[in-house]
This record gives sequence, structure tokens and C-alpha cells, in this order.
Amino acid sequence: MLLQQSRPTSENGFTLIELVISIVLVGIIAGIIGPIIFYGTEGYRQQVTRKELVSRARLALERMSREMRESVPNTVRVSTTNQSNDTVEFGHAVFFSHYNSITGGSSPYTLNDDTGLTPPSTSFIVIYNVSPDDFYAYPSSPSTFQVAGVSGSQVSINASSKPHSSTKRYQMCTGGITYSRNNSGELIRYSGYDPGQAHETSASDQDILIDHVSSIQFQYTAGTLSNTALLTIVLQVSAGGETMNFHQEVHIRNVP
Repeated sequence: MLLQQSRPTSENGFTLIELVISIVLVGIIAGIIGPIIFYGTEGYRQQVTRKELVSRARLALERMSREMRESVPNTVRVSTTNQSNDTVEFGHAVFFSHYNSITGGSSPYTLNDDTGLTPPSTSFIVIYNVSPDDFYAYPSSPSTFQVAGVSGSQVSINASSKPHSSTKRYQMCTGGITYSRNNSGELIRYSGYDPGQAHETSASDQDILIDHVSSIQFQYTAGTLSNTALLTIVLQVSAGGETMNFHQEVHIRNVP
């Protein structure tokens, strides 16, 4: 009679208790690590959003500040379009200079620049502008005139009477520029229109400077004999659940 030798059988797999314990441990680990990953990712997203908002807002503020510092003297004016004081307008000067005389008995008069520089060809010339009302009264303005032509250091001026400035300064001007927020939260730069025209209907160029603008407010303080003119810009931008506020002061030193 042959006896069969029994062999030990290997047992593979998990028991029910081990499986339950594994599930519980995985759940605990996931509960700990999950929020860390979520909040880390969310923090990174918020950081990227804030960085983008800061970058775009600074570029917009710098663009506005640079152009306003080069504005035609005494042309900055603030108005309301959709929100309180959300619009600013000014004359865009591209050349500041000095003359020694304006000659001629009738229009066109000839301005003789005495700096040795060649004035650029622009649509308008501004001579001794003392208030926004004078500038925006064009074509009946006492300070803003149409340029008939430029030849060397001479500028031909179409004017009803001979212009005059006690300081003998003048500015070559391309027209008006307006920054205004629309109802879609976009800050629009309007350009390519004559002084005195409405920027909404007459501007040939309407470019978005920055979007996601929750609000913007301009405040202008005219210059005095002891202080330069000051434009204050308060800008608020919002995107991706993030809201950031910016404050910029622009000193405008231009004199007529």
C-alpha cells in the first residue's frame, strides 16, 4: 500500500480584514494628502492670476501716465461716462518747442522755430493754451490751430488772427486722446479725432488697454504757481476670483 505525502499549499491573496484595513489606510492618506494638493494647486493658480493682474495693471498705468505727462498744457479734463469720473481726456502733444517770431499779415501765418529742431508734420499746433475750454473749442479755439504745412523750422498756421504767446512756447498736437471704461469692464483708448469732437463717435482708433476693470476713477487737480498739476488714478481689476487695487499719481509739469 502506497502512502501519498501531503504537500503544503501556498495561500495567496488578502483576507477580508486585511482588505478593509488597506481601504481605511488609503482613505486616511488620501484625506490628508488631497487637501494639501488641492490648496497647493489653488494657491499657485491664485498667485499666477495675481501676477498677471499686477503686470497688466502696471503696464496700463504706465502707458496712461507717460502719455499724460506729454499732454498739451491745460487740456486734461475728467468726466463721467458709466461710473463716476471714469473718463479722462487730453490733447496729445508729440513735440514741445520754442519760437522767436510769428510772421505774416494774414492767414496762413508763419511760426519760426528758434531751437534748430525740425517740427514734425501734425494736424494741429497749440500756442498758449490756458484752459481745457480753449483747447476743446476748436475750430473756434483761441489757442489751437490747424497746421497748413511744415517746412524746415517753419510752421504755417491757419488762424483767424495772429497767435501769440508771452513765453513763445508751442506744441505740435495730433488731436485728442480719451481713456474711458465701458460697460464690459474694458478700459478703451480712443484716439484719432479732432479737439472738440466726441471721442465715442469720431475716434478713428479704439483700442482695449486693459480688460477685467471693475472700476476706475480719475481725479484732476489743476496746477498753480507753486504746485504742478496732479492726476490721480484709482484702478480696480478683478479676474479668477481675485481683486486688486492700484493707486497712481501723475505729476503734469507742462506749462503753456
